[in-house]
This record gives sequence, structure tokens and C-alpha cells, in this order.
Amino acid sequence: MNGKKRLSAAAAALVCVLAFAATAFAGSLAGRQAKGLRNYEPYTAVQMKRAGINPADAEPLLEKGLAASPDFPPVYFQLARESLRHLPDGFSKWVYYSVEGIRAYGRNWWWSLSLSGLVTASLAASFVGSLLLTVLLRLPREFPLLKHDTEENPLHLFVWLGMLVISVFFGAAFFLGTLLMLLGLYFGKRDRLLVYLALAALVFLPAASGWLKALSSDSSTELRAVTAVNEARGDSLALSALANSTDFEGAFSYGLALKREGRLNNAVSAFSTALRNSGGKDTRAYVDLANCYQLLGNSSSAQQLYESSIAIRPNAEAFYNLALLNRKKFNFEKGDELFKQALKLAPGKVSAFSSYAEGAPDAPMDSTLGFNDFYRLLLGPHRIAWMAPQSYAAILWMLVFAFYARAGKLKAFRCSRCGKVLCYGCEGETYWGRMCGDCYRSLVKLEALDPKERVSRLLKIHGYQLKRGGLIRALSFAPPGIAYIYAGNVLQGMLMLWVFLFAVGLLVLNPLFTTGLSLMDHGWLDYAAWGTAAILYLVSFAGIRRRQGKGWL
Repeated sequence: MNGKKRLSAAAAALVCVLAFAATAFAGSLAGRQAKGLRNYEPYTAVQMKRAGINPADAEPLLEKGLAASPDFPPVYFQLARESLRHLPDGFSKWVYYSVEGIRAYGRNWWWSLSLSGLVTASLAASFVGSLLLTVLLRLPREFPLLKHDTEENPLHLFVWLGMLVISVFFGAAFFLGTLLMLLGLYFGKRDRLLVYLALAALVFLPAASGWLKALSSDSSTELRAVTAVNEARGDSLALSALANSTDFEGAFSYGLALKREGRLNNAVSAFSTALRNSGGKDTRAYVDLANCYQLLGNSSSAQQLYESSIAIRPNAEAFYNLALLNRKKFNFEKGDELFKQALKLAPGKVSAFSSYAEGAPDAPMDSTLGFNDFYRLLLGPHRIAWMAPQSYAAILWMLVFAFYARAGKLKAFRCSRCGKVLCYGCEGETYWGRMCGDCYRSLVKLEALDPKERVSRLLKIHGYQLKRGGLIRALSFAPPGIAYIYAGNVLQGMLMLWVFLFAVGLLVLNPLFTTGLSLMDHGWLDYAAWGTAAILYLVSFAGIRRRQGKGWL
């Protein structure tokens, strides 16, 4: 009982602390909004924690958090979960918040960066894992065929060994891809497509590795400051970190932070530097420099800069701010015409800003940097090799595989009935159904064997088929695709296995790709990953059992 009382007291204390923090944040929220800062993630994170502790008040608390940070994906997904408490009426809200949460990734660079890193890492890891399992499953089946052909023609042995030795220098994934290529020479015509797909994936694997390396490196203070300013999350870091910046992104973001703090003359200097660094061709620098002049009361300079921006590239911000200038001069007809042009170019952006700026109707719309600029800053110290030596080697391997696959240089195969390894040269005759001579005489040409020999052969065939069928049945309980790969449906099996391992990778790696002050991860992906994995498992299990029941495996 004492333990329960202590737990209740701790929970109450936590609620009080969170409530105090929320009140303190709310006090500064109005001031932030007046500066044009539309995302206050610490405040939203506090509201989300309070909602988790107080389920009865969860929805209004989360709505407050959403109003403070409309570009924060986790709050949408928590609202979506809360909507499911009120089914069936809450279903439409669940759909709305889920869609808006996904759309919020397009407005929040750090969250989209984290998501892209999670997806890339999961794809790469699942590809290597499915490649490894495919090679391990098919090696006992195809290696005896490869051995038989190299004994028949030793020249093949030198080619294969040379390729395997060379592949070691390109890494484990490339070595596995080379092994799959050698085994794939004995796949069916359709399953050989898998080898081309695997080698094509190896072409782009260096780029994926470079991308993950860039993500795992510590992001610079400049990058964090630039993104915080341009995504309207805060100016303090930019004011301290970008004061001496001379590159375009840094000077532009510093000017934006100065403008929001009311230091307009300093902002004019920063935007002028950014404009010079862009070669006088960046429309965003023109617009924000013009905004500073408009707030300083220099309407003629502002109008000239807006028109220069439109001359380079028509943009919604310049049209919107020109409309604002004309309305201030009581030229409402011209102002309405310019506003319609802004609305036509970017209806969502203009509508959102108009709604957000209701408290300050005379505030001009700022231009900001976008994802491409952030990626350029992120990748600046890192060079991603889209076509590395490994990529060219994978393309060469494709050509070698195509030559051997089409030229029919390899002759070994397994008897479809007893599994014996043979070739047309050894057998001396081609039998129907890719059977060895003994099985053909036992099952088709019955008069060629006496009854005892025939019965002995039939028992051997039955034992082989029984053992193979039992192993496939046991593998049907393994992860999806494994039984298909072993049974010979390699293409279908590896694709199923790759998707399954990708879903598992999302579940395992998700906690490693956290972001924000609250260290939240992409929790909504867990539901999709669990669902995908479960559906694939059931489909694979049912498919194997159905095919065995019909005698196809």
C-alpha cells in the first residue's frame, strides 16, 4: 500500500512539474508568435507528456501542443491514437491526423532526415540479410552442380575463383552477390532476374553507404542554426553561431534571425551579403531584404526589390508582399490582383500565412531556405560516390552472368525425381522432365527394368520426395520467403524475405533514429511494420501449404 501511495505522489508531482513548465512555456509563446516563430517543440513535448499522464484531458492538451508546433509530426500521430478511443466517430479524425502527420514530415527537415536515414539503413541491412540467407539456402543445392561442371571443364574453375577473390576486396555484400551470381547460373529462367536485381542493388550500395555515413556524422552548429531559423523554431542559436558567416545560407539565416528580433538595419546588411554571395540571382534574398525596407518605411526600395525578385522567378512571397504594399497605399484593386497571383502560385502557403498572421495583418511574408539548401550544408563535408569501383564491377558481373546464362556453357542439373546430379554429357541422352535414366526407366519406360529394380528405384524416389517435402513443410514456419527459396522459387522467396526483413529492420532500428528534445522516434512506423510482417508471414505460410497440398512442391 505504501508503494502505491509513493507512486501516486510521484505521478502527482510529475503532473505539477509539467503543468508549471507548460505555463512557463505558454507565457513566452505569444512573444515567439509575434516574431514569426511558428514552432515551439519544447512546449509541444510537454503537452504530449501531460496528455499521456491525463488521458481524460489528452485531446485538448494535444490540440494546444499542435497549435504551438504545427510542423511537429509526433503530435499528429498521438492525436490520431487518441481519436481511436472514440470509434466509430473518431475514425475520420484518425485518418485526418495520420495524413497530416505524414505531411508534416515535408515541413520538418530533421524529422524527414531521420526518417530517410531509418528507411535507408533498413533497406541496406535487409538487402544484405536476404542475400545472405538466399546464398546459404541455395548453396547446398547448387554447389554440387557447379562442382560437376568445373570438373568437366576446369576453365570455369579459374573464372569463378578469380571473380570470388576479386569480390572480397569490395566488401562482404559484394562477395555474397558474386556467390549468388554463380549459383544463379543454375536457376530457372524467371529466377535469374533476381541475380540482375541483386547486382543492380550493389551498383547503388556505395551511395547508400555514403549517405548513412553523412547521417551518422555530427551535424554542425551552423546547420542546426540554419534549420532552426528557416523552420521558424528559434533564433537564438543563429544569432550566436552565424554572426560571422559569409556563405549564402549562413548570411541569409542570420539576416532572418536579426529581422525577427527587430534589428532591421543589421538584417539589411546580412541580406545584402547573402544577395552578393548568390550572384544577385536568389529571389529569397531579394524578398527578405525588401521586407526589411518595408518595415523600415522605405516602400519604394521594397517595391523595387519585390519586382526584381519576380523578374528572376515569379514567387508567392513577392506577390503577397506587393499586395500588402498596395493595400497600404489604398490601391485595393491592384492589391487584390497581386494577392490572387500569390494564391495561384502557392495556395497552401499563402492561406496558412494569412491565417497565422491574423494578429499582425501588416506583417510581410518571409522567404526561407528549403530542404535542398539543408542537404547541401549536410553533404558539404561528405562526398557521396554514386558510381564507385564496386559499382563498375557489379555492371561487369552482370555482363559475365548474361554471357554464361545465354550461351548455355553449363550442363549440370539435378534429376527432378531423385535429386541426383548429372549432365547431358554423362547421361548421353536427354530424358523427358529432366529425369535421370534410372528414374525415366522406372516411371516411364516400365519394360526396361525388372520389377525388383523398379520397386527399389520407386522407394528411393519416394524417400527423397518425402524428405524434401518434410523439410519444406518445416521451413514454412520460418520467416516468409525461406521455404520458397529452398523449394526453388528463388525470385519470389527473396523478394518476400527482403520485405519482411525490411519491416523487422524498421522495428529494430527505429529507436536509434530519434530526433528532437524529447528523443521521440517514428513510433507510427511500428504499427505499419508489425502489420506488414504479420501479413507476409501468413501469406507465405498459407502459400507453401496450398502448393504442397496441390503437389506443386
